[in-house]
Amino acid sequence: MPIPKSRLWTLLPMLALSPLSSALISRNPQSPPLRAIFSDIDGTLVHYAKDFQKHGVRLVSSNEQTLTAIVEGPNGDRRNCRLLPSLTMGPACVSERTIELVEELRAHGVLFCVVTAARKSTMLQRWDLLPACDAHVCEAGSRIWVDGRPDAEFADRFVDVCGPIDRELEGADSRPEPLWQFYRRLREELPDVGLDSRSYYGMFRVSTKDDAFIEDALHDKIETSLPTGVSWSTNLGKYDFYPSAAGKGNAVNYLQNMFGIKQSETACLFDDDNDLPMAEQCGIHMLPGLTSDSVKAAAAQQPSWQIAKTVGQGVFAIEECLETLLERAKIEKRQRQEEEAKSNDIEELLREVEEVT
Repeated sequence: MPIPKSRLWTLLPMLALSPLSSALISRNPQSPPLRAIFSDIDGTLVHYAKDFQKHGVRLVSSNEQTLTAIVEGPNGDRRNCRLLPSLTMGPACVSERTIELVEELRAHGVLFCVVTAARKSTMLQRWDLLPACDAHVCEAGSRIWVDGRPDAEFADRFVDVCGPIDRELEGADSRPEPLWQFYRRLREELPDVGLDSRSYYGMFRVSTKDDAFIEDALHDKIETSLPTGVSWSTNLGKYDFYPSAAGKGNAVNYLQNMFGIKQSETACLFDDDNDLPMAEQCGIHMLPGLTSDSVKAAAAQQPSWQIAKTVGQGVFAIEECLETLLERAKIEKRQRQEEEAKSNDIEELLREVEEVT
């Protein structure tokens, strides 16, 4: 259908702005589009009463049979929540509003992936209670599921450090790889540390029980005996040991390459020390909480990092972050639609000009 003459004269000045070429109709955004979000779980996406109560948020009710809860913010706002189980930390809250916001973001074409150090059994227990995700990562990046299917290719990268994923049911005592040799050495030489390998394939966890002497002894072992190919980080006050080729940062980079997404197009939601390598792989940084001193120090040095105004307030803080990202996704979608309409108009105008000339 030809463009009306009145519209033709409106569009003609646009042609004078630049040559009649593909550059005329190309998209030139001022900032990269938001295409993916990688979110930590504990302390970021889901929250524990012992933490958010310090910031004026109250657990009004909790029912572990129905896996539901109600929390109330400092200003009296209430949120209906789901209760997520944990093997060692007790139930945590994720708000229904958080679930809705993630659904809206995905409806706008933004991928949503969770990345946690939690063990496999905890991830599977929580799976249906978490927001719908495009990828799930657990055990400090050593396990990945994409669209609900395990990803063996990533696990093959560090099979020589922790063993094959199909041998996961074997106990830590019988695994010969360096990660598990170090586990057994810690058990033998530091009998006072708390060691946890239950339902872990690619990592194990150590608790120093808030004892400075035990912590110093553990650091000595790390400095003198940590095997090549094994890394560590702190998470929720505990020490996680895992293959250096795994880790949250490497898992995020792997998924970015798989999905064809640039770092600048990726947002990271995080709060703790073991999230920092993941944050380094992303271009947008949002913090609903500041759990560790290392994250507080890093945030102080990074003015572009966005700390929630409701920082520490659990479900209210993560909702604030997701609302901000959703608003960005909506604006970008409108811009894309306007640019597409403009491009279509210009292409049609070019065809009509060719016919006239």
